[in-house]
Amino acid sequence: MVFGTNGNGNAEPRREDGLFSKPARSRGVPGLHARAQLRSRRQRRLKRRGYKGLLVFGALVSIGSLTFALLILLGAIHGAMSAYASINRDLPSINQISSGETFKTAQIFDRKGTLLWEFYDQEGGKRTVVPLSEVSQYLIDAQLAAEDANFYSNPGVDLRGIARAVFQNMAEQDVISGASTVTQQLVRNVLLKPEERYDRSVGRKIKEALLAYQVTQKLSKSQILALYLNEIYYGNLSYGVEAASQTYFAKNARDLSLAEAAVIAGLPASPSLYDPLRNPAGAKARQTYVLDQMVRHGFVSEQEAREARQAELRYQPRKRVFLAPHWVMYVRDLVEAKYGSKLLYQGGLKIYTSLDLDLQNRMEEVARSNSEVLAQRDANNTSITVMNPKTGELLAVVGSMDYWNVEIEGQVNVASSQRQPGSTIKPLVYLSAFAKGYTPATTVVDEKISIPDDLGRIWTPENFDRRFRGTVTLRSALGNSLNIPAVKVLQYAGIDAVADLAKRMGITTWTERNRLGPSMSLGGAEVRPLDITAAYTVLANNGLKIPQVAVTKIVDADGNIIEDYKVPQGEQIVDPRYAYMLTNVLSDNNARLATFGPNSLLNMPRPVAVKTGTTDNYRDTWTIGYMPNLTVGVWVGNTDNHPMKEVLSSMSAGKVWREATDAAINHLSLPPEEFVRPQGLVEIEVCGDTQMRPNQPPCYKDLFPFERAPNSQRVQIGPAAAPSPQPGGAPARPAPGQPAPNQVVPVQPAAKPAA
Repeated sequence: MVFGTNGNGNAEPRREDGLFSKPARSRGVPGLHARAQLRSRRQRRLKRRGYKGLLVFGALVSIGSLTFALLILLGAIHGAMSAYASINRDLPSINQISSGETFKTAQIFDRKGTLLWEFYDQEGGKRTVVPLSEVSQYLIDAQLAAEDANFYSNPGVDLRGIARAVFQNMAEQDVISGASTVTQQLVRNVLLKPEERYDRSVGRKIKEALLAYQVTQKLSKSQILALYLNEIYYGNLSYGVEAASQTYFAKNARDLSLAEAAVIAGLPASPSLYDPLRNPAGAKARQTYVLDQMVRHGFVSEQEAREARQAELRYQPRKRVFLAPHWVMYVRDLVEAKYGSKLLYQGGLKIYTSLDLDLQNRMEEVARSNSEVLAQRDANNTSITVMNPKTGELLAVVGSMDYWNVEIEGQVNVASSQRQPGSTIKPLVYLSAFAKGYTPATTVVDEKISIPDDLGRIWTPENFDRRFRGTVTLRSALGNSLNIPAVKVLQYAGIDAVADLAKRMGITTWTERNRLGPSMSLGGAEVRPLDITAAYTVLANNGLKIPQVAVTKIVDADGNIIEDYKVPQGEQIVDPRYAYMLTNVLSDNNARLATFGPNSLLNMPRPVAVKTGTTDNYRDTWTIGYMPNLTVGVWVGNTDNHPMKEVLSSMSAGKVWREATDAAINHLSLPPEEFVRPQGLVEIEVCGDTQMRPNQPPCYKDLFPFERAPNSQRVQIGPAAAPSPQPGGAPARPAPGQPAPNQVVPVQPAAKPAA
């Protein structure tokens, strides 16, 4: 039963009999009733026609709408498929995510493993990669609670977040929101190009989601989490949780408390806004949020969170103590020159060096303790180099009195700078002459000489005291550091021969031979303190060169050993007999007695060979000494090269050298060692007045190579025995097969060194 209307417009029940329904019969006037019925039938017919038309029209509209919608859907699907194909085609390889290409901080250590400094790219930041086992569980949980609580169950993407982002993009024509999972953040930072990371388009979101899904299929959740915790930026140039822990709390990531972990976990959302060092209140608010999220997702209890909120936060950014700064910068330059900037600043290298930090500190103390005394002579700086001759290792390098002192230009590393060596270069000149035929007993005449240079200018060298001593042996001439004999010895040996020998021994700065002249015998050609100290270690090893070394081991970020120093056999640069003869002269206290006196600081209660040097106008003073197990080189002067007040090297650099050598011997517990006399040398008594030993007997023993030994067991020396000058200043050479008078050989000192 349904309800229709009667002629009066009143509702009445009717039956449905086929297409039309008959109303129930009503009482009333028959005529009126008939008209009413007719009118009613007409109206019903019109209505039925209208309804039918409306139905047809509605059907047509619906079909059209569905067709249009279907076309739109098909177009959207086609567009989406095309977009997907385009995006998928341009996706970077996810293999990059675990390739280790992310930058890592380099670390430099001393020989005992003490961290000296960390290097990081100033355009990047600090990063120390650690495994999950080295990260506090509090921090892991806090990071997931803050960024991706469903990390272990989602496929790498937040589908609801992406849908919301797409909807808002359609409504606002911009990406308003869309939470990124841990995996999405990881691929954004590692796989996307820098210009894409901050792109707010849906296309970037889709690309990011596709990559995140692929990464989830390739890597385990633990691998993804470890990569994330080592990659993400935590502010203040700190990348990864280890760098962040050190930056804000001066501790390792594994040692963080719940309260500290919640602070760090809150940083990736906005490292600057929640920076605990600059905005402690903001950091505290963010910490509270993270703790609330941890409670919400069941990582901690409310009680634990409450205690963490109430815990006092002590931000203790690790003070970056720059230990042995000159050394660190020197090593940096070595590694960068060999392996390039990218590996140094981004490769996470662990660089182990030969430096003994305790000895380094002791050497710096020695330099500083002499600053006031040296200042009285207008000297403001000191450099000390300590080496182990047997291994080639640099044990300490003091580049300046004070690295941080601007007034003395303390950041200039004098040890690696070029300075004139003064008389400390003379041993190399004499060694070259020994190799050519001279011996310590060979005599030369100390007299006034004038030498023209290539430009026609006349050079007249003088001794330090402007005196002449007549005929002297090379032993006395070198022991007392006479200049004119050194010039004559250079004339005999030859400039090229000396330069070649110096290069083989470690001098790196004599690259322009046309700038070398007779004055090089007195230290006119510049050298680096590091180099000349290395050259003296060749003498300590009887002519065997073991290359100077600073870096002993390099390990890359994956634990692969790139370098591992093993002491080499070395290269025999000169005949060990010639080197020993020179050492014998430099360790002969009696040979330098006339100039340095009997109580010189150079005299030590153990065998030691020493040479001092002073340059013109007192711009540089030097003392370099060696024994079989130690070499110490000292320079004193002014960084800007202005002259000091008149000062003897023995009382400036010599004083520092003695203190540094004593300190090194004590620190390293070095026993006395004799210089080993090689085979092939003979000791023969020689006689003659050298005019340098007025209180000594006229005869003494000296050393000669066996094949050059005079026939007589006693040799008379004097003016007649000196080689006659030839045109150009070169002494005459002995006839073939005949030994040169009083030639080469290291000799034993006439007396033991004085205490």
